[in-house]
Amino acid sequence: MAELKEVKENVYRALRELGLTEPELKLYTLSLILGPSPIATLAKSIGVSRPNLYKVIMGLEKHGLAKFTERKKYARDFSVEPPTIVLQQLRRKQETVSGLDRDLTSAMPDLLAFYHQGDAPTKIRVLEGKEQFLNVYNQILDEAKDQIEFFGSAADIVQFTSWENQREWAKRRMAKKIMVRSLVLPSKEAATISQSSKSELRELRILRGTNPFTASFNIFANKVAIWQPKAPLVVLIEDEYIVQMFRSIFYKLYDHSRTE
Repeated sequence: MAELKEVKENVYRALRELGLTEPELKLYTLSLILGPSPIATLAKSIGVSRPNLYKVIMGLEKHGLAKFTERKKYARDFSVEPPTIVLQQLRRKQETVSGLDRDLTSAMPDLLAFYHQGDAPTKIRVLEGKEQFLNVYNQILDEAKDQIEFFGSAADIVQFTSWENQREWAKRRMAKKIMVRSLVLPSKEAATISQSSKSELRELRILRGTNPFTASFNIFANKVAIWQPKAPLVVLIEDEYIVQMFRSIFYKLYDHSRTE
């Protein structure tokens, strides 16, 4: 059986998640242990005056966690609802937040389409390590609306992220009906990707006549992600004017390259 300290810590974390104040946390936890108790006893135990204790009780009542016993006609004892009520409320909140997360994720491409930077400062982040690299890579699908552009070394991206990751990423992209236009260096990985392009909402062209390089970039929403898989790191730039420049360069080269 768990120790009292551990139980109290678990209850505290749950109640904080529900938005209770520190006095409300103390009163709920104390009442949970003591059971139905007189107001005077509780006020003394948590070190507040009776008027202030009633304010704390009102806070618990708003959360649906407080009640008075009906056994005494005049001086009723105070008690709290059982922890099962806390768990129910916590689950309802989690379901609500999960639903909001799904709705906001679904609406994100449209919201970003309405967003205009104007005079807002450019945001540039340098994120290092494989985990950060993959987080940004997956972020693309949360924010992209109809289309993504990719330029660079498909071989280095595949070798870094793995073919399994690429296939899962492609499935998610197709589920969201996001087209990708890719301009890549010649490689066996590029040839493999090209074979499934028609069935995977992809247009792929090969950039020939250039010296090999390992870096690449993606254009999506109002951002450019510059990938350097050897470090590894990603430079994430949020600036609509820089995005316009990258997109202009991309299509100038793309239009003069051959479809595979």
